[in-house]
Amino acid sequence: MPALWAAGIGAATSIFGGIFGASEADKQNQRAREAQEAQQRLLNEQAKLQNEYNQRKFEVDKENYRKQADYNFETAIKKWQYDMTLRTLQEKVDAQKYLLNVQNSNQQLTFNRIGESQAQSREQLAVNDALAENAFERQDLLVSQLQAQGKTRLGQAGISMAKRMQSNEAQIGRDLAVIDASLTGELKASNLRMFDIQLGRYSADARVEAARMLMPERLPDIPAPTKPPEPTWLEPMKVLPGMAAPAAQQSVAMPLIQGFGSAASSLASIDWSSPNKGPDFTKPGIYSGGVATNYLNNPVSVSGYY
Repeated sequence: MPALWAAGIGAATSIFGGIFGASEADKQNQRAREAQEAQQRLLNEQAKLQNEYNQRKFEVDKENYRKQADYNFETAIKKWQYDMTLRTLQEKVDAQKYLLNVQNSNQQLTFNRIGESQAQSREQLAVNDALAENAFERQDLLVSQLQAQGKTRLGQAGISMAKRMQSNEAQIGRDLAVIDASLTGELKASNLRMFDIQLGRYSADARVEAARMLMPERLPDIPAPTKPPEPTWLEPMKVLPGMAAPAAQQSVAMPLIQGFGSAASSLASIDWSSPNKGPDFTKPGIYSGGVATNYLNNPVSVSGYY
């Protein structure tokens, strides 16, 4: 009788232990699934926020590029306008320099011509003076010749007078030759000086022409700035959410299988042929506290644990 009771209690304990273990396994599995779902929601939210940030940054980058491009273009336009103003002023200054150079060159050529004319005039005056001096000297010689002839005629006649006349004429001839030679040399020197005057003017005119500026030409146009082409924008790649680690699942059926296996082993050890049967487990209240009531007639359902 006690052995039957002990076997029955052990079987009941194994069955309820299996039921409790299956229930706990199911609860743990549920908590694991909830944790997995919570982690997956977090990963989904992170991927969503990352994609929203990437898209917003993409739009901001495009906007910043356009703002910078507009700023650079406006700056280039201002610089181009400034350079065009400088170009116009440079053309004006070049034209003024050229006109001033032309005026100075023409004035210098005029001065060269006036200088040549004055030098030639002075040289002509010198030649005239030489000619006048030659004429005066010739007149003086002629006067001297007449005076000498007059004195000779007043002297004794004859051969001595004729000789004296010839001697005076010869002296006058020599003096005239010297005077004429001096005049000829002066005229030749004057011609050389005239040539030097003309050569000097030619050299001065050549220097003026060499220093003359070339007529300035119109400066080349400065190309107007243009906007750069719009770059090809690449949309950011979508970030896919990560996969949460699979929830660790415990077997719900295993505790029941083990419990019923243990109960079957306990019941199998009972000698059912003995007349001293144990308590009737089909009746209520045979187990302490009424925990297991009529479990043989009404077995516990474990359909929710498979």
